[in-house]
Amino acid sequence: MKVVFHADDFGLTPGVNAGILDAYERGLLRSTSLMVTAPAWEDAVEGARATPGLDVGVHLTLVEERAALPPERVPSLVHDGRFWPTHGAVALRYLQGRWRTEEARSELAAQLERFAATGLCASHLDGHQHLHLLPGVFAWVASEARRRGIRFVRTTLADPLLGGGLRSASLAALRGVTWLASRRADIHDMQRLVPFVTVGFADAGGKLTAPGLLALLDRLRGQRSDGIVEVMLHPGRADPDTLRRDAESRYQRGSDLALLSDPRLPQELARRDIEVTSFRELAAAAA
Repeated sequence: MKVVFHADDFGLTPGVNAGILDAYERGLLRSTSLMVTAPAWEDAVEGARATPGLDVGVHLTLVEERAALPPERVPSLVHDGRFWPTHGAVALRYLQGRWRTEEARSELAAQLERFAATGLCASHLDGHQHLHLLPGVFAWVASEARRRGIRFVRTTLADPLLGGGLRSASLAALRGVTWLASRRADIHDMQRLVPFVTVGFADAGGKLTAPGLLALLDRLRGQRSDGIVEVMLHPGRADPDTLRRDAESRYQRGSDLALLSDPRLPQELARRDIEVTSFRELAAAAA
């Protein structure tokens, strides 16, 4: 089994950027995805340029942040100059037909162009709060990935559905949305993507522990010993901007940073014959 330890939200705040770069220097984290509309995205680009071994993709963003396009170009996506504040607000407007997918596609195209202008090379795509998986959006994302030679797009969330609760319900709903969106995508675009599964949704925000992670990987290893697993994490440093941004979600980014720094994890992974890699390395092997 090959495992990609991945950090979302690169560019969100200076503290998040520092935590991601720190996690990379400690060894387990090799991949991250950049939010090109977030406040600290230029700081993240500078960090990525100074850390050429860090594999960087694009964290496509349609919620919370400011748009890359002027608000008048994407009026259904924004409120008071920013994207709608939560994925729930986006989902409601989407279901009501008041969130236009053609505007979303134009916005994501602008984000990809902004990323390309940095000179960095994207190896993978994913989405902030997974909104890239919406029907009417995902088919375009898959097509654009194929056009740009990107082989990895986050699609399959593999956390187990345990018990009830809002997060389990959200995961089940997201799987249904993903199934529908994938059926609408061009089969040739989908065949070009390298399949992998993602874990970490159920424990997002600092709830994933080393024993919990190893148990997840053991379960997946029993199902697909030669598969690729992405471990989605949100490491960061607790600077004032990060604490303010995470006040409502109560993300504990320091916990994810501590997990990635746990000296026992590399030994346990090696004992299980699990190879730590990155999307960039996987793309090179698949070329």
